[in-house]
Amino acid sequence: MAIFEVCVGNYKEAVLAAKRGADRIELCDNLLEDGTTPSYGTIKMTIEKLNIPVMVIIRPRGGDFYYTDDELEIMKSDIEMCKNLGAYGVVIGAIKDNKIDYRIIKDLVNVAKPMSITFHMAFDEIEDKKSAIHYLVELGGDRILTKGGKENAIEGMKCLKELVEYSNGKILIMPGKGINKENRDMILEYTKAIEIHGSKIL
Repeated sequence: MAIFEVCVGNYKEAVLAAKRGADRIELCDNLLEDGTTPSYGTIKMTIEKLNIPVMVIIRPRGGDFYYTDDELEIMKSDIEMCKNLGAYGVVIGAIKDNKIDYRIIKDLVNVAKPMSITFHMAFDEIEDKKSAIHYLVELGGDRILTKGGKENAIEGMKCLKELVEYSNGKILIMPGKGINKENRDMILEYTKAIEIHGSKIL
């Protein structure tokens, strides 16, 4: 059985997703900007009240994924907060020159471990995705959330299938974006992914 990770924009949505049978939550704020780090109170309440794993997005602002040293420090502090609150994991991403920002991601992973780590859809802006997979395996990432470099996971299915095959279980490839109850099983069947992500997958 695949793991259904539901992306939510607040505590209320997290509770509803858990009731509908989500296996895991990605907790965000500002979903109109593709998600930023939620408040301390939101993270605390969600972890306390839900009995399923909670992944927290670590993103200090909307916009691009190029971060300054000050923003790196903000993200490290937010990861420490999540760890102290008992989060299952964090969702991170940073790029530089269309590649993984190795220095920043290494720093964030070092703070985050032993929590679970997802590299988010910044991955879709990386040119050489196969090299990026090697880097993320080396850095200790657990999964990559991606739409296969296209507008959505339906358009990116061919690439998603290739990435699942290429990663060969060393890191999980989790399709996301534009996935709903109607198309999720078809995407899982075609790509052979074992985890899937979306706000409307249940």
